[in-house]
Amino acid sequence: MMRKICRALPLLLWASALYALEEPVEVTRFGSNPGNLRMLKYVPPQTATGAPLVVVLHGCGQSAAGHAVASGWIKLSMRWNVLLLLPEQKRRNNLTRCFNWFRSEDIQRDSGEVLSIRQMIDRMIADHGVDQARIFVTGVSGGGAMAGALLATHPEMFAGGALIATVPYGWADGLFQAIACMRASEESSARGWPMPVRGASNAGGSWPIISIWHGGADRIVKPANAERLVQQWTDAHGIDADADTQKTISGHVRNTYQDSSGKDLVEMYLISNMGHGMPVDPGDGPDRCGEESYFFPDADICASYHIGLFWGLGS
Repeated sequence: MMRKICRALPLLLWASALYALEEPVEVTRFGSNPGNLRMLKYVPPQTATGAPLVVVLHGCGQSAAGHAVASGWIKLSMRWNVLLLLPEQKRRNNLTRCFNWFRSEDIQRDSGEVLSIRQMIDRMIADHGVDQARIFVTGVSGGGAMAGALLATHPEMFAGGALIATVPYGWADGLFQAIACMRASEESSARGWPMPVRGASNAGGSWPIISIWHGGADRIVKPANAERLVQQWTDAHGIDADADTQKTISGHVRNTYQDSSGKDLVEMYLISNMGHGMPVDPGDGPDRCGEESYFFPDADICASYHIGLFWGLGS
């Protein structure tokens, strides 16, 4: 018996070490942090200088680490050697731990929570030699709205973004407008919402490529928001909002919106019969990732995997 235990000990120690590596760690000094957010990061083993960085923004009521695991990004970061930055909201800032995407002071360039996250990115660049041409941001629900704010206010910093179960940037200033926005009410649709993206930054150059995901049965953030996101980001890219291609991927419709050369600049997935949340596809296959849980429904398609493909991170 003792001999068997001794033989098993190296394997147990290896498994324990691997588990420890899967735990994101907190970074406490990264700038003035005007948004009073927590910074966590995940650095996969054997990641070299010049790796890409994905900023992963959790939804309301979630933790940064829990979201990173359930969404599949921890698994994908290990497979693709991608660094993860995991900002986290504090309850003292928002009782439901939502990023404050509906407060103008938190979604403007050089202000509030947007500035805190930019400072975290700067710290990741300084500490890990991030490939600055391959920085991406993704988020779901309130985290998706904050991802949109980062993409709008710092387009020069990001190569791509993903907006999941969320709303257009700059559409709400205050809680009541936020609720109207989520419901896609007629009142909110009259606000001229495509304009805030083009006016949110004075940075020149091209816009990030954008992946949009939404549940067709979402009753919390109405699916009409996905179409409005398409209009907002095709408008930023200077292309029309008529889909250039339409395919069915794992039973779900994917539309793409291209420039004159045929490059996909915006894509939109509508996940049929799915409510509010981020689709996952648990399992061991190469295109499978995520863990089914609250707001992470098993929809037979893992959003994080397909988003990573769209950004050119893996295969």
